[in-house]
Amino acid sequence: MTYAGSWKIGDLLTFYVNTQVFSTGVATDADSPPTYRVYEDETGTPLLTGSMALLDSANTAGFYSEQITLSSGNGFDKGKSYAIYITATVSSVAGATHRTFQIEAE
Repeated sequence: MTYAGSWKIGDLLTFYVNTQVFSTGVATDADSPPTYRVYEDETGTPLLTGSMALLDSANTAGFYSEQITLSSGNGFDKGKSYAIYITATVSSVAGATHRTFQIEAE
C-alpha cells in the first residue's frame, strides 16, 4: 500500500504503478494497460474507473501513470478517504495493488 497524501477538491492527482515479471521481479510492460478503480471509504461502487498509460516507454519498462481530477462533480468530498485499486497482468499472471488518499484530511 502507498499513501498518496491529502488533497483539496479540484486538485489533480497523478498516480503510478510499475509492472514486473512475477518470477524474477524484472520490470516489463503489462500484457495490456493496467486498470484502476477509485473507491470512497467502504462504498462498493467505484467513483472512477479507467486504464493507465505507459509513461516514457522509450526509456522505461512497465512504468504507467494516470491523472484524475478530484472534483465534487466526480464524487469527491472533503474529509473522505479513498482507495485506488490497480490491476495488471504480466506474462499471463494477474496482480493487484492499491493506493490510498484523503481529501482535506484533518
